[in-house]
Amino acid sequence: MNDKTKNLICSGVFFLFGAFLYFESLSIKVLMTKDLGSGFFPKVIAVSIMVMAIVELIITLTNKRIVKDEKTDRDIKGGLLTIMCMAAYIALYDSLGFLLSTALYLFFQILILSTEKNRRIPLFALISVASSVVIYVIFVYAISMPLPTGILSF
Repeated sequence: MNDKTKNLICSGVFFLFGAFLYFESLSIKVLMTKDLGSGFFPKVIAVSIMVMAIVELIITLTNKRIVKDEKTDRDIKGGLLTIMCMAAYIALYDSLGFLLSTALYLFFQILILSTEKNRRIPLFALISVASSVVIYVIFVYAISMPLPTGILSF
């Protein structure tokens, strides 16, 4: 199977996945009476996935040939590591809580996406922790939407 066929199949699978997410988000019950409702963000993600799948499909169809290079292998490895990080994040979210699991996820995701040339671990740790704390403060104190505290129960 050549790369163009793989890209076409991948675009189709992701479009169907986005459509499935959108369909499932229609059944989310509104828990808090906010303007947008609980199902708004999942719908945004689902539509974003479908749009990106369509963009990938258009790019694949308009390219005459796709050249395979050594970067492709690194991209596949990064993609698999990203999926593993997401799975770990989901598995650890309730037990570790939002702050720890999100900081760990962001740190490892930034590490995966960086190259050896621009890898600065202290900066990545600072960004991960600061981002998690800012998001936590916004959700808990500004929006009054509680997030799991996990082992760091306050």
